[in-house]
Amino acid sequence: MRRTEPSRWLAAALVGACLGAPTAFAKSITINMTSTVTYDNDALGVDLKVSNSGDEAAQSVVPVVRVGEHQARGTRHDSLEPNGKFEQSFSVPAPGLGEGQWPYRVAVDYTDANQYPFEALHAALFVVGSPSPAKIAVTKIDIAPVSTSGTVGLQVKNLAGVPRHATVTLFLPADLEVTEPVPPLELTPWEQREVRAGFMNRTALAGSRYPIFVAVEYDDGGVHQAVLAQEVVEIRAARAWLSGALLWVVGALVLGWLVLLAVRGVRRPA
Repeated sequence: MRRTEPSRWLAAALVGACLGAPTAFAKSITINMTSTVTYDNDALGVDLKVSNSGDEAAQSVVPVVRVGEHQARGTRHDSLEPNGKFEQSFSVPAPGLGEGQWPYRVAVDYTDANQYPFEALHAALFVVGSPSPAKIAVTKIDIAPVSTSGTVGLQVKNLAGVPRHATVTLFLPADLEVTEPVPPLELTPWEQREVRAGFMNRTALAGSRYPIFVAVEYDDGGVHQAVLAQEVVEIRAARAWLSGALLWVVGALVLGWLVLLAVRGVRRPA
């Protein structure tokens, strides 16, 4: 049995827009997660600590741990008050994993006071055996602010003088959905490749900032390798973009009309 070092992370979602409060007085729910993991007997054991460091209570709180297609759901907590916390342990089936590094995800589903759903998400790696570091990297992630749909641009680099067959997976919170996944990559020695993935905003509210995670995995001589990269996407209001474009169009029309009037005035006989 191999035990990893504890991993710590923070996932937050601002809910001022849901509560309808002015920006200066917007409240927030900030979910913090700390985990310690072990892999033994074809299962991932996770000791999870969850807390809320925001100033608004989270409702209907349910933690979930996922490994591949397998998952384990925790006990529901009706409310997690500011500065409140709880601990739960999970055992997620993960049969047949060989030596290497493997991704897993921890999510906390909850609602705000208006029962609007959110999901705090984090992805991390756990280790089986004693693999060498992965010889591949995500060297760049580009994500522009989105309202309804967006694209994630990635640069993936092969850090070895041998070809690699790699897969790229995006892990997004439930509010967002991958619509155009990255096809498998055939990387030549030392190659750096630019790839893109498309996603949709299903339920994320304007003003929110969501972490997204990119996992690149490949097999090397019987050892499974994986690396993770992280970026944040900002959700903007569609109406704001539309209003700006509409104002620009109206302004252009008004300016054109004024120019036309001026030209006609110049051409008018004395």
